[in-house]
Amino acid sequence: MGQTLKAVETPEPPAQLQALQARLRARFPEVMAEVADELAVLWPACLAFVAARGTSLEEAADQVVPRLMAGLSGDPLEHAVVSPDLDPLLVEMFDQLGRAQFQQGRDLNGILTAYQAGARIAWAHISREAMEVGLDAYRLSRLAETLFTLTHDISARTTEGYVREQSERGLVSHRARGELSGLLMSTVPDSNAILLAADQAGWAVPDQLAFVLLRDQDEPPLTYRPRLDPEWLVVHVGDVVGWLVPWVAGIEPRLQRALGRIPAVVGAPVPVTEARRSMRAARGARRLQDAGVLPARLIFVPEHIDTVLVHRNPELLVALRSRVLEPLTQLPAGTRERLTETLTSWLRHFGSRSAVAAELHIHPQTVRYRLDQLRGLFGDALDDPEQRAQLFLALVWGAPPE
Repeated sequence: MGQTLKAVETPEPPAQLQALQARLRARFPEVMAEVADELAVLWPACLAFVAARGTSLEEAADQVVPRLMAGLSGDPLEHAVVSPDLDPLLVEMFDQLGRAQFQQGRDLNGILTAYQAGARIAWAHISREAMEVGLDAYRLSRLAETLFTLTHDISARTTEGYVREQSERGLVSHRARGELSGLLMSTVPDSNAILLAADQAGWAVPDQLAFVLLRDQDEPPLTYRPRLDPEWLVVHVGDVVGWLVPWVAGIEPRLQRALGRIPAVVGAPVPVTEARRSMRAARGARRLQDAGVLPARLIFVPEHIDTVLVHRNPELLVALRSRVLEPLTQLPAGTRERLTETLTSWLRHFGSRSAVAAELHIHPQTVRYRLDQLRGLFGDALDDPEQRAQLFLALVWGAPPE
């Protein structure tokens, strides 16, 4: 044990370290050229980035070699490897490399893998030079640790640049998208301002968009968080919460998957400067949902435009129903309900008695009997196209489902 300790304590002659440093300086351009060849395959963007800044990997000897040699200085019994500080210019370069990686839409795996590959190639050359000058195994291991610590620091700087760019872009994008939503939902949208804001937000301006109503005024908060697509904009107008969604092919199934069980209302698609019109249509349909006129599930306003139009003026609808359904008002409640149901089905199925019987699950003879009663109440109105149209509005479109 004492002999081993004595051997380790013997300091390395400075001449060996000086020789190693000189050999590394002389060899490093060749080493970096080989690293560059590897990077050209694994991550060519790195070389282009470095070249754009007027430098090359072959010029790294003045930066790297002193930091490698720093790990060999001091007492051989000192186990802590000196972590070579990166030059501020290198710190900035690797930070910018990380930022560029995010800006180009790439992940970190490629660049970090390239760093590791470059370190392995460099170590093959460095270790050969170290052994040729007679460097002992302990200092050789410290040299390896120093190289890979340096590689780790470079990777960390690149990762920090990537994450900072991601965070900054996220904040800027979030702010820009909020401003864009405000412009789109303004009472007098300016198309030029929308185009500028969309460019800043990285949002492709569509030909048409639709307002998706998630929560209307005075409604409770959502109990389920829907999945927001990156192409969709979040909107807050007072207490109204929704999305602005570009209206493109295949958007309906995407919305259905994103909204799940939320009974959202998708307004009619409109030009981008008329987003408030789509919101008004969605809110109008929501009121019909609350009244039971429209189903309490995800609905698309264009599929229910007839019902929305009929209910646009509730007072007029009440007046219409009161007038055209007056013959039923004097009947007992049970009879009135059965005849109203039969008349609604008969209008919906264009007078087909078999379709009425199938829908109401009654015998065709029962349908005939009820229609005879209705003809006794309404007379020729059932054969008049205009009066039938008014009955259709009042019953098929105008009445909440039972």
